[in-house]
Amino acid sequence: MSGGDDLLVWVGDLDNYVNIDAINRANQSEDEEATLRQELREIGDLRLLGGKATSAKDLFNRNIAPSEWRHAVHQAEMTIGHENAEGRFLKGLLDLGRSYAIARYARWEKLDYPSTITASLPHGIRALINQLLLAEGIERSRYVDAVIRSVLINPDRNGLTAYSRTGHLQSALHRITNRPPYFARSQKLDRSGMRNILSLTRLHFSVAELKSISIDDLKSLFLDYEKERAAAATCDNPIVTSGKPIRGWSQRHIQPLTNLYPFCIRHALKRATADGQGELDRAALVNELALAHCGILRMRRAGRDRTRSK
Repeated sequence: MSGGDDLLVWVGDLDNYVNIDAINRANQSEDEEATLRQELREIGDLRLLGGKATSAKDLFNRNIAPSEWRHAVHQAEMTIGHENAEGRFLKGLLDLGRSYAIARYARWEKLDYPSTITASLPHGIRALINQLLLAEGIERSRYVDAVIRSVLINPDRNGLTAYSRTGHLQSALHRITNRPPYFARSQKLDRSGMRNILSLTRLHFSVAELKSISIDDLKSLFLDYEKERAAAATCDNPIVTSGKPIRGWSQRHIQPLTNLYPFCIRHALKRATADGQGELDRAALVNELALAHCGILRMRRAGRDRTRSK
């Protein structure tokens, strides 16, 4: 006979019905648990950079199944390859979180998303600057092109952060407007347009300084930002808005784009740039990149769950 959807069988020795389907489900559950334990043992402990480690059990406790980890490792292996593992690892890590960081930057700076995407492209910022100048009635000329080009085309940072390099563009725009025939204009550059183009330029340089970069280059970049923030802190004059002083305002924008990356990538970068590591172990590089992929997977999953719950 059947009870509901389950098959019930009378067992005389027990003088009762036995739920066959329930027994099958219990056996299947035990088999699945045994398979899971075996998979977790096979994956085992996982070396990370900076002397850190994780394990398959830790991943499972964070809702990363063994099959998802193996797929993430496959993605990491394909990215890193066997030559220049360190460089390919870093590029893969930065590429993985760039779009997320750019979207956060757009919200933070109150910029429209299409403009931020344009600014992140190699020649996109030049088009945006030309658009601003055209809106201000400033025609392109050999002088204008030369001034803008001198700020944008130099690929070497020379110890300058994106914030400092953006200041050079601001000075260049003022030099253009202070020469004939524009210096006699009664109106200044549109304040809102100027603010937006400077924010977009800072994004452009922030993206550019993370391209074709090594671990040592990244350490140097972080150090340059620390120095510039420290210098800004010594001469910080808080601005006043709505009658309340805001301290640290001058330091708000002195930070690398990596500070807007997902935490899973920021943690990996912190371990990768830890001092005293020497040559980075390839297996640890693969695990780090795979762990970052899993972090992005968890973020997307949480986002879908939030959407469904609304």
